Amino acid sequence: MTEKSTMFILKKLWNFFWLSIVLPLILFIAVVIVHKIDITVTVPGNVRIWGIALLVVSVTMGVAIPVRLRTLFYSKSLKLESTSVVDYLSYQKKLITVCSIAIVPASFAYMFIVSPLYMYGSVLAALYGIYSTLPFKDKIFRELRMYKIED
Repeated sequence: MTEKSTMFILKKLWNFFWLSIVLPLILFIAVVIVHKIDITVTVPGNVRIWGIALLVVSVTMGVAIPVRLRTLFYSKSLKLESTSVVDYLSYQKKLITVCSIAIVPASFAYMFIVSPLYMYGSVLAALYGIYSTLPFKDKIFRELRMYKIED
């Protein structure tokens, strides 16, 4: 893999990352602003059930599904001699998309003022998902070597 093609992959991943993360981040910022203005949003039904449900969705989207996607891609790459750039970009885009969706239930947990355990767990799972998908240069270089990616 040449330096030029690696930088192309990095650029594509960063562009996709920012495009997919901007709307969930705007939602989260709007929720924080709503809290600063002291507008209370009451949740329909039981707050505890909402807290548990939002925590489960956030952990599923921010941790469980990305781990599963990584495992599937790694096992697929072990069976093949090498992996194509298109497959790798598709895999990374799936990871970024799933993890950016994890921000949405975390935002609702913060908006509904659920129990701190559920709220902070949801936010932490979303932050972990975002951090784990950041396309840092060193991480991408290591993955390209590990998966034996060809041009």
